[in-house]
Amino acid sequence: MQHVSSRHNIWLQTTFNALQTRFLRLRADAKKNKARRQRFRKTYTELYALSNRELADMGIPRSHIRRLALEEMAKGPLK
Repeated sequence: MQHVSSRHNIWLQTTFNALQTRFLRLRADAKKNKARRQRFRKTYTELYALSNRELADMGIPRSHIRRLALEEMAKGPLK
């Protein structure tokens, strides 16, 4: 029996490949974003746990903790 390739079959395969590529990209992005959120939470939690005196010794006002955690998050996943 001979396999017949039709336009419909080619279209289906092309569509499937495109969807698979999008799904894999979305999955990779979700993994990267999860790692970034973990970096934010770790930084924020560690800084927030410090006393006002310890933060002052480092020259960090308590109101800057969130901004510093966001900057750290932008650097990428934890290593």
